[in-house]
Amino acid sequence: MKITFKVQAVDLYEPEEINITSIKQAEAIVGGLTKTSKMPSLSLSIPARECRKGSKLREIAGSVCSGCYAMKGCYSWKSTQRAQYRRLYALESPLWVKAMVYLLEHKKAVQSSGVFRWHDSGDLQSLTHFEKVLEVVRRTPTIRHWLPTKESELVKNYGGELPQNLVIRLSGSMIDGNPPSFPNTSTVTTSKHLATCRAFENNGECGTCRKCWDSTIENVVYFKH
Repeated sequence: MKITFKVQAVDLYEPEEINITSIKQAEAIVGGLTKTSKMPSLSLSIPARECRKGSKLREIAGSVCSGCYAMKGCYSWKSTQRAQYRRLYALESPLWVKAMVYLLEHKKAVQSSGVFRWHDSGDLQSLTHFEKVLEVVRRTPTIRHWLPTKESELVKNYGGELPQNLVIRLSGSMIDGNPPSFPNTSTVTTSKHLATCRAFENNGECGTCRKCWDSTIENVVYFKH
C-alpha cells in the first residue's frame, strides 16, 4: 500500500533552541499521540509494517505477530497509516524529545493516570530511537512508562543506565511459548485460565489494572485476541 502525506519541514527540522509553548506545536513536531480504547492513558503509534523483527515474525505461523492486531481494523485505515508514518519520520526531528516531554507534561490523560505506553503499534527502529525514548523517560520522572518490544538484542546490548520509572517488557515470539530471558517480559496464551491480563473480562480495557507498568510482575500473559 502506497502512503502519501504532507509534512511541513519546519515542524521537523527546527533549531534545538526553539522553545515549545503549546500542545499544538508539540503535536506538530511528533505527529500527535494516540488514544486506544484499552489503555488508561495515551500512547505513541508508529507503523507495525516497519517493525524490524515483527515483519519477519509475521511470516511465521504460530508467532504472536502472525495475526498482528496492529495490521488490521482501524490500524489499517489510510488515515491511521498516514498518521503513523508522520510519527515515524518525525523521530528525526531534533525537537522530538523536547516535544514528547511537553506533551506528556501537559496532556490531561497522561497526567491524571500517571502512566504512558510506548508503541501500541510498531516497535523500536534503532539504537538512536531507543536512546530518544530513554531521554523522554528521564525527563518525565513522575510518569511510569511501559515499553513493550521484541528488539531484545538492542535492549540487552544497551550499556547505559535505564530509568527507574521505565518498565521494558521483552515480548515472547510464539503463541503459548516461553518468555524471553529478561527481568520483565510478556507472552501470549490461548488459554483464558493462564492469562494474567484479564482485560477480556472488562470489555477489553485495562480498567484499574497496571500490571504492565509494574516491575515486580515478571511476566504478563495476554489472552490471544
